[in-house]
Amino acid sequence: MEASKLTRYLNYQLYHARVLLHALQYSAKEEQVHEFRVTLRRVRSLVKLFVTTSLPFPKTLKRAMQETNTIRELDVLLGSLSRSKYPKLVKHLVKLRKNSSKNLFTTKYIETTLLLIDEYSALLSECNPDFLSEILIQKVLTHYQHCLNSYLALEVDSNPKTLHHLRIEFKDARYGFEFLEIADLHHCQEAISHCKQLQNSLGALQDALNQIDLLKKIYQQLPEPEVKELLQKHKKELQKLKETIRSELSHNIGDSRSFD
Repeated sequence: MEASKLTRYLNYQLYHARVLLHALQYSAKEEQVHEFRVTLRRVRSLVKLFVTTSLPFPKTLKRAMQETNTIRELDVLLGSLSRSKYPKLVKHLVKLRKNSSKNLFTTKYIETTLLLIDEYSALLSECNPDFLSEILIQKVLTHYQHCLNSYLALEVDSNPKTLHHLRIEFKDARYGFEFLEIADLHHCQEAISHCKQLQNSLGALQDALNQIDLLKKIYQQLPEPEVKELLQKHKKELQKLKETIRSELSHNIGDSRSFD
């Protein structure tokens, strides 16, 4: 039986994750960690959109991906810092990042995660989920419309968890549209760009909170003035970001009421 377009795409992503996992065992470079996470997220998103009840994304594989969260946050923080302005902090972060990678990407982690990927890939191949092109397109468009409706329904004082959840929903829509585009089922570059724009806007607050939480933990390990200064700077930026988001949501509410 010939594999469907969806099966081929999902298995390609899993194969790519497998290749990246082998690389992480030896170098664990920032771009490799990020791409590994994104690749598995693509699979998870498409599974949610199309086959979540029949072929749910394995919880064990989700946990394996989540274990890389700290390394990703360290990479984001390191990428935002000047070595000359924060020499002690950068040195500490580089060491912390190196140790975190060494402790996570062990032979056991690599072998276990490879097995999880292979098992899920085999299950996908066996079940070979197949849908008419029109159904695949409609599923993504329906989810995208749900995201847009939820965005317009946001309150000015929406909490970060609500915004973060909607960010993930837009990310699912984006990966769905990317699949449709690559599979030559539906041309949707404009929708992909719109999803990216909104997921970045919605995720900015949660990203800022994550960085502040990380800096608080680091300050306990490295109580240096430069760390304290950076922490205060991030807190001020967080307040400005909250004001910006409130303004954007207030504008959205005004726009939606104008159509009532």
